[in-house]
Amino acid sequence: MAFLKETELHPSLNGFFEEKGLKTATLIQKRVIPEILDRKSVIVLSETGSGKTLAYALPIASKIKEREERVGRNDMRGAPYALIVAPTRELASQIYQVFKGISYHLKVRVRDLTGGDTHAKMKSVASGSYEILIATPSRVKSALQKKELQLGQLQYVIFDEADQLFDKGFKKDLDFMIEYFDKSAVQFGFITATLPTEVETYIMEKFADVKFSRIASDISHAPQSRVETYNVKAEPEEKPSIVRMFLEKQAQGRGIIFTNQQNQAEDLYKYISEKMPKLKMKLLHGNLEIKEREAAIRAFVEKKVQILVATDIAARGIDIPDLEWVVNFGLPKTGIYYLHRCGRVGRGGRSGVVYNLVAHHDSKMIAMINQAIAQEKHLNLSMIPEEKMKAEKKVYPKKDAKKAATFRGKEDAQGPKRKRGKRDAPPAKKPHLEEVAAPKRNRGIRRR
Repeated sequence: MAFLKETELHPSLNGFFEEKGLKTATLIQKRVIPEILDRKSVIVLSETGSGKTLAYALPIASKIKEREERVGRNDMRGAPYALIVAPTRELASQIYQVFKGISYHLKVRVRDLTGGDTHAKMKSVASGSYEILIATPSRVKSALQKKELQLGQLQYVIFDEADQLFDKGFKKDLDFMIEYFDKSAVQFGFITATLPTEVETYIMEKFADVKFSRIASDISHAPQSRVETYNVKAEPEEKPSIVRMFLEKQAQGRGIIFTNQQNQAEDLYKYISEKMPKLKMKLLHGNLEIKEREAAIRAFVEKKVQILVATDIAARGIDIPDLEWVVNFGLPKTGIYYLHRCGRVGRGGRSGVVYNLVAHHDSKMIAMINQAIAQEKHLNLSMIPEEKMKAEKKVYPKKDAKKAATFRGKEDAQGPKRKRGKRDAPPAKKPHLEEVAAPKRNRGIRRR
């Protein structure tokens, strides 16, 4: 089969490729798989949806199977050959499913260890023998402290979503974990769509003795989809009704509405549910019970719901190939998360649309996002034009409203009415949203 000829993987994987309908490797897989097979540590920088998970999962599972055929199965308890570290339970679960699909054909054993796991599951990880473990940083640290996990046999360590993992939120857990690695014997992989300077510096300091092969996707030679971006001016009180009008009048296909805070997600979900009770929709944020989070993700992946209202917990690790649009209810607090949100659409060569609801106070955030885009030149993203944020609203006659390329409607535009007291000055007349100048298309933003 073409995939095997291109990559020299274990022949038993032929069944996996047939099952998944994989006829040829992606560009990043063609470049990464040979490096890992050749026992090289790698830093892989590639846009979302480019096939990064299989790029490291296939060669690692293949090499472990070859070892098993030479020396037999691993019989040590709680001592894997490969450790895959992911920042969130959701991403770890997705990676686990990828490895389980591979393991069905190669007969290698896979376990996962994440937040919220039952005592029985954690005990099975400590007492069982297996080859591959997918885990979150806090659980690895806890298992090491309790001597439930041994890393003396490690041959492969992969840090998926490395830019988030090596952010300050996980730094203490990773610092603790790294002390257990035999860096002379372990092959490392840092897999990410973005690599901020401070994260790269941290990696170089902690792994100074490791020689890395750096692999970045070649955008100019890859088939790229276009992710079109619309910037829609909207004050905070207008945003819920704007989203509602978009869902009623314009939204096609499935999409994610991103909010910056849990309470925003809950309020927006409640508002839309009340106004559009027949809409199939789920809520997702970090403070939901684990079963609720898993159920929401599963329902969305299985196409049982059309819309996901979520915080940035959904910005990484959720692969929905047919996602058509993303709405940024508020611009994220960091430029990196903007890139990851946009990366939910335009996957696998498809097209997508991003809508930004931009308030008057967002100029600084636009500048931060543009700086993040500029630092990730390999992504070939276009800047968000700041002048749009500074321009005043222009009012057109109503007869021109139908020509406006906007999804805003006039209903609920002015929010709830307030009774004026005698001393109150008459409020300034506010234009209907239909009358606001249409946002110009910012074409050409390419997917990560």
